[in-house]
Formats: sequence, C-alpha cells, structure tokens
Amino acid sequence: MTEAAAPLLAAVRTGPNRHAPAIRWRADLLVTCDQALPALDSFTLVLPGGGLTEAPPVRRDANLGVAALRLTAPQVPANQPFVAPASGPPPVTGHLVIVVGVAFDATPTVRLAAIHRVGATQSNPGGTSILLDLPGDRFAAGSAVIDASGSFLGMASLDRMGAAVVIPYEALARFVEPPRPIEHPPAGMSSNGAASVAMVSARRGWLGVALQPTTLPDMLRQLAGQPSGRMVVSITPRGPADQAGLRLGDVLLALDGQSVSGSHALRAVVSTERIGRRLEVRLLRDGAIHTMPLVVAAQPEA
Repeated sequence: MTEAAAPLLAAVRTGPNRHAPAIRWRADLLVTCDQALPALDSFTLVLPGGGLTEAPPVRRDANLGVAALRLTAPQVPANQPFVAPASGPPPVTGHLVIVVGVAFDATPTVRLAAIHRVGATQSNPGGTSILLDLPGDRFAAGSAVIDASGSFLGMASLDRMGAAVVIPYEALARFVEPPRPIEHPPAGMSSNGAASVAMVSARRGWLGVALQPTTLPDMLRQLAGQPSGRMVVSITPRGPADQAGLRLGDVLLALDGQSVSGSHALRAVVSTERIGRRLEVRLLRDGAIHTMPLVVAAQPEA
C-alpha cells in the first residue's frame, strides 16, 4: 500500500528545516493542510524522486482546512504515469488504516492507526467525521490516509482540539471541483446567494509572523512563568505583527492569556472568527516581560 501511495505525495517546504506533506490530486494539482502553509505567493515542492518545482496556491479554505497548490511545471516520469487517488468503501469504526506522510526529501513515512469513530459532523450533518486513534503529534497534517484495500480514504488533519481526523475524499473532491454558481439566480436570490457562497474560500486569521518553538533558559523560566515559548524568526513587513511592534528574537509567551507553548496553541488564534479582533500579546524581550496589542488580520489572498 505504501508503494501505491508514495507517488501521490510531495513535500512542501514551509520554512527553514520545515515541510508539510501534500497529496497530488491531479498531475498539476495538489492538496494539503491549509494551517501548515504560511502566507506566501509560491512554495517549493520536493516531488517523489527528489525533483524540485514551484507551486503557487490557487485556493484555500480555512474552515475545511485545505489548500490547493498548482504545479507550474508538472513532472511525471514517462515510465510512471500519474494515477489520481480514488475513493474506496465507506470507513468503518475499528478498521485499520495507514497514514502516509513524507520526509523532507519526499520519501514516504508511515503510521498505523485505527478508525476510532465515524459519524456526522456538527457543522455539516450530511458530511462524515472520521476520528483516528492516533496522537496528534505522531503524524503530519496533509498526509494521505489509505484503508486496508489500498483505497484513498482522505487527508489526515487535526481538529480544533488537536485530535487526529480525516478530511474525507468526498470533501476534498468538492473543494477541488466546487459547484458552479447559478448563472441566473431565481427571483429573490442575489448572485451572491447560497450557491455562490459555497465557492468562496474562507480566509483564516493571520499574524504576519513565523514562529519557532523554543525552550527558555532556567534563569528566565521563573520570570516568564513557563518553560517554553515561540521565538519570532521572521516578520512580514506591514503585517499585523510588524504593526504591533514585534521584533525578531522576541519570544511569545501568551496570546489573550493563553500560553502559546502547545503544539496546537495557535490554531484558535488564526480561526476565521478572530479576524479583526484585538489580542494582548505577552512576550519576552531583552530579559524583560512586555505586553502589547495586536489585531488579527485576514490572511492575504493567494
């Protein structure tokens, strides 16, 4: 099963020594986890076999948590024609699956998991929620989930509580090929009605800063009240963090009183509902604690 899944995967370089898996949906299109991607105009991809290519984002949906990237120069070896992922039988609670991710050089990595629960989603009663019996820190969001028959079940992701979930094949298919808007809406419905709203990609919140987990030295732990934080390693000019006065080397400790140390601590901060909200940033700078306001902005469109 791993051999069949490996050609579908690529590694998206998201920063220094950081990458995320992406799944090739078509020869020229990939899907990956939206939360894993910074706000960039294009990304470098490592394809199976080690080839490099560029891929700009063409569509992002923060609510679903999926982003689509288009290959500027699709590379498909002549002796290995591209085969698109195909769905299999419905998921069943208790069945085993494999979660196939990638290392930095696009070689596959594998985790074994069981389907913990299958049910309806609260936000979309007609949709399917698939929960895996797998710790959220043991896999990379954007990995492919393959069932025992070798069929593509969906893309591994994390919910707001940090639990491992699967975005099903059907949801990815609707994202990649959204329904066309109504050309002549009925009386009483504007051209911005429900049919066309479904095509609008929800934009998540954006801080305009890249952060790296860091452990505080012993002399600063008592002052900070915690053993770790997140160091500012890059700032987008004129972005929210830049306008708030953050500097390279600052160590973020908390946002609105919530520690940023956890691996998923920033997920709620960049949700769509936070756009336009003013946050209190608590940080460590030059051996002293500082607080400052920061207003969450909408992530720039690709």
